[in-house]
Formats: sequence, structure tokens, C-alpha cells
Amino acid sequence: MSTNVLLELRSLSPELANLKIKNIILSKSGNATFEFICDKAVYLESRKLILDKIRSVIPRFFTNVTINVTKIVADGELVSREIIAYLLSDHMSVAHSVKLEDVSFLNVAGVGEYTLSLDSDIYGYFYDNDVLDDISAHLEECFCGKFKGKIKDTGKTRSDVSILKEKVNTADYETIKCRSFDVNDVVKLWGEEINGRAIYIADAELVNGTVTFAGKIVAINQKETKKGKPFYILEIDDSTGIISGKVFLTKEKEKKMEKINVGSQIIVRGELSSFNGMPSYKIDDLSYCELPTDFKPVERESKSVPSEYSVVFPEPIVEATQSFLFSTERAVEPCMIGKTFVVLDIETTGVHYTEGDKITEIGAVKIVDGKIVDKFQTLVNPGVKISQEITNLTGIDDEMVKDAPSFDKVVPDLFKYVDGAYIVAHNIEFDYKFIKFMSKESGYVFKNEGIDTLAFSREVLKGMKNYKLNTVCGHFGIEFLHHRALSDAHATAKLLLELVAIKKSLPI
Repeated sequence: MSTNVLLELRSLSPELANLKIKNIILSKSGNATFEFICDKAVYLESRKLILDKIRSVIPRFFTNVTINVTKIVADGELVSREIIAYLLSDHMSVAHSVKLEDVSFLNVAGVGEYTLSLDSDIYGYFYDNDVLDDISAHLEECFCGKFKGKIKDTGKTRSDVSILKEKVNTADYETIKCRSFDVNDVVKLWGEEINGRAIYIADAELVNGTVTFAGKIVAINQKETKKGKPFYILEIDDSTGIISGKVFLTKEKEKKMEKINVGSQIIVRGELSSFNGMPSYKIDDLSYCELPTDFKPVERESKSVPSEYSVVFPEPIVEATQSFLFSTERAVEPCMIGKTFVVLDIETTGVHYTEGDKITEIGAVKIVDGKIVDKFQTLVNPGVKISQEITNLTGIDDEMVKDAPSFDKVVPDLFKYVDGAYIVAHNIEFDYKFIKFMSKESGYVFKNEGIDTLAFSREVLKGMKNYKLNTVCGHFGIEFLHHRALSDAHATAKLLLELVAIKKSLPI
């Protein structure tokens, strides 16, 4: 839509002065949907004026034209949170020094005026880099109306100014981006109006506070509080996950609950928190909506590869070990040249990661151009008690891991270590899936291609009694300490080289 048309729409009525186009959907069947946002409620008469104007400027081919207008109010909390999120995304080197309480906001004569109270050590950065102009432009894309900002020097120094001159490890400040999708035809049932964007239910673990979800109702259950007051639990499915939302009844909600059923498509907004380690969602606002018919969930974006190691540092494989590995020197197979492999093994508190089992040790060995070059190893504090059965199997007990880093501290370094490499494991379904699952909460998404030496052994070594790691390694005379991560990874690396030497190719 041209700027001139939008200006004409804004002149149709005072309530449309800050009208903005959000989305235009055109179809070959002659349907056209125009989605707008506005800072004021737009009533039927003004909606009809918008519709008439749109019909006058678009081709006659579009016979079915729909106008949707969503009210978006730039209140102080929303604006403040958006400013913090923007700084974390685009100005990470100073974002750590700006807190939510440092942002104030007023709406003055239709202009959103925000003030950032900044410590002396970053005041100059904002001034020199025109950060306020960037923030204002970003806010005008998110909300209706104009914005202007100012900065206030508190005269304090919160951190060493030298941090601004050093190379920033972006992983320390990078936020996890929630995925979202748009719905159509939002019609309020109760509460405040909701704009048509909802985050994936699969990303609920990444957020708290006021959150919007959308989906189909798959179950409605009536419960009672301890005081005997009835409430409802709606189970909502958006195809990425299911979340249960509580509806505490008012007279308005009690009458309107009869209008929703299993199968209803809704968009809801409410407060998401954690209770006893589980998500707790209280629904405040509920509207009908039309879910996208061609919705295909996008894969979650990963945090960037850290610029440097911070907790676990790779170490070279000592020459004596390499000498033992290649006691008979042989040429590297051509298929290994130009490729990097990271052979992984983990020890855990159990095998059911979806039921709370955790990682206690990570061991990895890197192969570059057919040669083992270095290793990555650390114990991991699982945050749960290690059973005697697991201690008997791995030799790892609570005392050993009490001072070890937690997985969320280790995963940035692991993500950097495997960058650009094929991941290799014996029964990769276990190790790699466990790591992927554990990494989600920290925002790291592993997409490396994988090689399973268990499957590779079955392909190359026919007729063995079994293909456990100790069995196939024993076939090649590879000795190792079984059920310790680094030793298992090192043995698996040697096994990979032996299998490639026989097969003369990789299983990729």
C-alpha cells in the first residue's frame, strides 16, 4: 500500500490519525485481507470508511475485501520491555547496564516520550551512536504513534568502562528469540482486545509474564479451588505443543464460557509463571480467531557461536596417545580430508531426559583431516542426586560433581567446539538427542549432521555377536575405560578411523 493511501486513511477520522498497515493478504480466488493496527478503538463507521477507500484503490478482481483493525496501546510496561529487548538484540555491549527500572515512559499529547537513566560509563555510547534514534524507529514499527527519547546521566559508574572497548562475547548477552505466528479475524469474547500475534506454545519455557498463545481447544475441564470456587482449565494446542490455561470465573466469564467448546479456535493472553517447576498460565483475555490453515512451524533459531571459550577449554591430545593410536602409520583415507568430526559421549543420571534425567559428564574428541587433534572434557553438576546404581556404572558420584559447572554454563563452549563439524557417537540417537534436549532452554540449537558408529559397525563388520562399543572396539584391540565420557569418545574416534579404513568411505 502506498504512503499516500495510508495518509488518506488517517485523514478519514481523528481516531485513525495513527493508523498503520500491519499485513496484506491477497489470494488468487479474489480475497483480500488488510490488517491494520491503531492506538485507538476503531468503530464500525470508521471501519466502513477504510473499507470503501481500500475498494476504490485496489483492482476490481478482488471482490471479497476484509478489514481487520487491532487496537495497540503503547503503555509504559510494554514500551519499557520492548526497549530492553531491542538493546539486547542490537546493542548487546551496553544492554547489560540498562535495567527495566532505568526506563520511564509518558504519553504526552499523543507522543510517546521515554527516558533512559544511564550510568556515566555508557552515557557517551548512547550519545555518540545515536542509539535513541534507533530505539524510536524500532518503537514506531512496534506501536502506533510517534516516539522520542532522552537520556539522563545518573553520574554513577556501574561497571568498568573498559568493557565497552573489549571484544564482547555475544553469547553472554544474546537472548533466546521466541517464535511467533499471526492469526486472523480476532473477535473479543472477554477481557481486553488482543492483537493477532501469538508465540509458539513450544517456546513457553523461554518466557514468563504476560504472554499470548493461540490454538484449538482440545479439552475443557472444570475444577474447584480449595475454597470450593469453580474454575476452568482449557487445554490449547497450536501443533507445536499443548498448554493448560486456567480461567477463574467472573460473572462475565461465567456466561461466556458456554460459547466456547472443544475445537474452538482461540487466542488468549495471560500471566505465565512457574509453579513447582511446571508452567502455570492464568488466562485474562480471550478472543475467537482463525488459525492459519497452512501453518508450518519454523525451527527455533539458535544463539550464535560464542566468540571464545569461557568455562571448558579444549586441550591437545598428547603425542604419546597419538603414537599409541597410530603405532603402524598409515595413510589418511581421502574421504576424511577437508572434514572435521567431533566424537561425543556423555554420562547421565539415567536414560529418560524428558522425565528429568541429566548429564553428569561430557567427553569429546576432534578429528581433523583424519587425525585426532584435541579433546573437550568436563564433569557436569546435574542439580539432582546421582543414584548408587549410576555411580556403580560410571564411577561418578555427588561429591565429584558438586563443584562442576552446570550444563547451561558448559553448553556455549560445547556449541563452539562442534561448530562446522560432523557429530559422531556410538548410538547417536541417545547422546545427540540428550544434548539437543538439554540445550533448548539455553537457546542453543544443534543442527550438525551426525554419524552413528553403531550403524556403521553393523554395515562394515558382519556377523558379530553384538555391536556394543566394548565389543567392536575389542575387535580392533582398542582398549578404554568404559562408561567414562572422554574415554568412550576417544575409543569411538579410533573406531571411526578403523571402520573408514575398511570401508574406504564415510556413511554420509
